[in-house]
Amino acid sequence: MRHPLGEEFPREGFVQRAIEAHFAGWERDETTTADLVCLDVDRGVTWVIEAKGETAAVGLDFRTGLGQLLAGMTRGRKANYVLAMPDTPAFEGQRAAVSDWVRRALNLW
Repeated sequence: MRHPLGEEFPREGFVQRAIEAHFAGWERDETTTADLVCLDVDRGVTWVIEAKGETAAVGLDFRTGLGQLLAGMTRGRKANYVLAMPDTPAFEGQRAAVSDWVRRALNLW
């Protein structure tokens, strides 16, 4: 899928390609609205991933990604829920605003 804002760092297309490369070889669930769902059936591990790239509205992008993850938390507590984003100062500030207890409670990475 082509991303309208581009495929270069720090855009969403770059992040999407990076997570797909990281999870190469994993079984994928294509029946979901998440950007990527990867399964290791033998170990019982599931990663539900939303990708976000940097735009002029990083705060809105971050909150949209969190909302997408929350709305898609249908796999229970054993799944790992991930908001994948570029490692930039703008996103660092957004990540820091989410309390550790919230991350632990939601199994949010």
